[in-house]
Amino acid sequence: MKAAQPSVGKVPTGNSPGFGKSVEKVLDFLMNFIETAGAVLLAVMTLIIIWQIIARFRIIHIISPWTEEVAMILLVWFGLTGAAIGIRKHLHIGVEFVTTLFPESVQKIMTIFVDILLACFSVFLLVKGAELAWALKDTDTPATVISRGLVIYSAAPVAAFLMLLYSLELIVKQIAALRGKQE
Repeated sequence: MKAAQPSVGKVPTGNSPGFGKSVEKVLDFLMNFIETAGAVLLAVMTLIIIWQIIARFRIIHIISPWTEEVAMILLVWFGLTGAAIGIRKHLHIGVEFVTTLFPESVQKIMTIFVDILLACFSVFLLVKGAELAWALKDTDTPATVISRGLVIYSAAPVAAFLMLLYSLELIVKQIAALRGKQE
């Protein structure tokens, strides 16, 4: 029986050689801000949905056509920025049953490769998401009459930019950790 191997998704933490402390502090601040904003978005979305249920069953006899659109906008932003946080914390879905067949050094290289693929996907999502948001900037939502492109679809390039930043951070930290152990 093999001894328990460390999780493939484990990211080197603490003082990472080769990665600036100031950059790491900025990324930590950004992550904390996004997590706080996500909590606020989730709370507001919950309140809006409760309001929508109360209004729908005519408990208070008020029609609120804007609630579904606003809840959807908040859900899109919450989900996409949450995906970026998941990348920073290395919580994205991975296929560990394949990687655990290899030695730990190969697992670490595979993890770096996966993070490079995530960075490439983030660049693609950033470019195509920005194109989509710009193409739909003049299209308004029916109830709230706000720009679909600038309010809803702009969540994709914003989240993709964050995913790219966090993927690059992970790549730099993991390469630095690999070099540190080889020396």
